[in-house]
Amino acid sequence: MFAKERQDKIIQMLSMKGSVATTELIEEFRVSIETVRRDLLELERQGLLQRVHGGAVAVGEMKAYESLPQRLEENREAKDRLCETGAGLVAEGEILYVDCGSTAVHFAKALACRFERLTVVTHSMEVFEILTQKEGFQVVLCAGHYKKAERAFYGQLALNMLRSVHVQKAFLFPAAVSLQSGVGDFDEELLQMQHQIMNCTDKVYFLADSEKFEKRAFLKLCDMSAKHIYVTDSGLSSNFKQLYEEKQFHVITSPEENFR
Repeated sequence: MFAKERQDKIIQMLSMKGSVATTELIEEFRVSIETVRRDLLELERQGLLQRVHGGAVAVGEMKAYESLPQRLEENREAKDRLCETGAGLVAEGEILYVDCGSTAVHFAKALACRFERLTVVTHSMEVFEILTQKEGFQVVLCAGHYKKAERAFYGQLALNMLRSVHVQKAFLFPAAVSLQSGVGDFDEELLQMQHQIMNCTDKVYFLADSEKFEKRAFLKLCDMSAKHIYVTDSGLSSNFKQLYEEKQFHVITSPEENFR
């Protein structure tokens, strides 16, 4: 098989599965590891894939920005399941930070159903309104300038409040997660809040449905890190999960895998 035929086949495999392993390609084409590496290097040079440790992933498409009302109507059942898994990572009586966004609304509802005593800090008006209905919850709202479209606070006043608190666990809800492009979102002012949240917590949890993995967003929050925990649904490709685990990224996809 000529190099062009192999490379076309690699792109076809990526379009179907999202990722390929070097060992898989060696077996498929019956060639050496050096030949596979040359093929992947050439395809990466053409911008057709991204090389990662142990193989390659498809080039992540750019996620389009959608308004909060649009996002609230999308994937309701998947978000409920995702947030039930995320809530399983919380213990009664803990001090948390909960980000803003549509998934944050589902997460707040999951917390309210599962727990009687929590302290929750947030800059989301939606989260604040849901959790203040629970008598045993202590809820702190980091307020400042108000972004009506996202029902969330931002700016220097809100950031100053954030700098004065410390929480045990922070739950963030990004728009995209990618090995190459990192964790991303769209709103610069709310991204500043997320940056600060990451500085005032013992542990960071990123909750995102599987459709957001190996996608890119306009703004980068941070690189993927073994220090953080990534929670998603069972729709995440097994190939992607294997690649993440090989890089020692902790990915949770079902309640059975919960670790506190």
